[in-house]
Amino acid sequence: MLLLIALAVGCSSGQTKPKPAPPTATDLVAAPIPAGREGSPKAALPDLGKVNGADPSAVAGAALATIWTIDTTLDASRYDAEKRAVQLYTPQRAAGLHEVSPRAVPGADWAVWAAHQAYTTVAVQQSHEDGGPEDGPTLLHQRWVVTVTPHGRDGWTGQAGLTIAFVTLTRADTTQPWRLDTLTIG
Repeated sequence: MLLLIALAVGCSSGQTKPKPAPPTATDLVAAPIPAGREGSPKAALPDLGKVNGADPSAVAGAALATIWTIDTTLDASRYDAEKRAVQLYTPQRAAGLHEVSPRAVPGADWAVWAAHQAYTTVAVQQSHEDGGPEDGPTLLHQRWVVTVTPHGRDGWTGQAGLTIAFVTLTRADTTQPWRLDTLTIG
């Protein structure tokens, strides 16, 4: 009898455990990174309340300057800077911005900037190259050159970065102000 029990135990202990299920896409998504702190960046921001909404270039320029004006002592990522320009966005873009949040650390450049407690200064210039989609009274496409220079509070100045930004501005009708709808980095 004891032999039968030992054999039964031996057989049951040799059984393999079921393999765990492979991770799903949801399991692989990182948690959102925390938002930055409230406050104003060291570099001056455009006064968004005074932007002439009838001038699409004024709207685009102010939005782009605000999006790229970053302060690592306030912002956890560029996302925090982008949120500051929300009043110049279409309702759809603003809603989309609030539905997502960054899930990855900002990267190596950000780490260098943060080590210097950097803030950025931004210069924007509209490019008037032809070849874009056709514009109309409620839809405009523009190309901009954005130059971003990081400055450390410790006296360090990093290399300026150049970005080509393609924006689409829309408005409901010709009596409404222009708003930034899409932004594509080229």
